[in-house]
Amino acid sequence: MRARSVATSLAVLVLAACGGPGAPDPGFVQVSERTTCEALQSRFCVGAFGFTVIGDGRFTVGPADDGSTRSGTLTGTELAGLTADAAQVSANLGASEQCDSVQGVPGVSDHIDLVDAGQGPVRVYDLGGTPGSVCYRGGRDAATRLHADLGGLLAKYYPRPFPAS
Repeated sequence: MRARSVATSLAVLVLAACGGPGAPDPGFVQVSERTTCEALQSRFCVGAFGFTVIGDGRFTVGPADDGSTRSGTLTGTELAGLTADAAQVSANLGASEQCDSVQGVPGVSDHIDLVDAGQGPVRVYDLGGTPGSVCYRGGRDAATRLHADLGGLLAKYYPRPFPAS
């Protein structure tokens, strides 16, 4: 009887470790934003070289054309907000892509790619990929909230100019 109990306990632990039923949601693996700006040199365009946050809160700006990067760590509050945003988007990735018409500016784009533990990279926000449209995966409201919160992080952590010279 004791051997059966130990075997059952081990099976539950293996399933949990492998993402089976009852496994904790590990959250997002990575989220990144990249932009282009029509009338600015790349070093003055916030997000032109990319801004990437991994699930533990570490972020990287770049690399720039010269290979330079800048890194740091989000605050606990910032990470909690981003994790909640990513979870909302991830929960709805099975839904169809939604697009809205927008007044586009040639040469301006903004893309957010999300990698969660259950899927590969998914473009969840796409401005400029289809002219005159902004498209969302994971739900319009969730994707725009993620976009807004990432925008706040770019405003705080993305240096201008980048690279400095």
